[in-house]
Amino acid sequence: MSERPNNYKPPESREEFLQRYTSGERSFPDTDLSDVDLSGVTLDGASFEKWSWFSSTIFDRASLRGTSFRECHVKCADFRHADLTGASFELAAVEATDFHGATLDGVSFVGATAYGYTIQHGDPLPPH
Repeated sequence: MSERPNNYKPPESREEFLQRYTSGERSFPDTDLSDVDLSGVTLDGASFEKWSWFSSTIFDRASLRGTSFRECHVKCADFRHADLTGASFELAAVEATDFHGATLDGVSFVGATAYGYTIQHGDPLPPH
């Protein structure tokens, strides 16, 4: 996770988040992007590590290569046809999430939970 100033505040809107990402910021812990439509955006290399929320967030056809959702809440999110190559969902709560048609090469779900089930290395994704 990259360094951030002591006065860090998570983005409060879709527009603020995208502006900060476009300006080069990549670390967004404790960010709530629930119910936000991020279809088709490029968020390669973003880190939402620790306590970010993605409830009903839409990432349809988004590029999320190398993005970290480690220790996040990813519930009812839509990753259909997204490129998640090398992304991490380690130790995340991943429930009722749609990965239909997504590129999942190199994605790690180790330690993630789905409906009380902890995913181990090599386990398939639980049904969604």
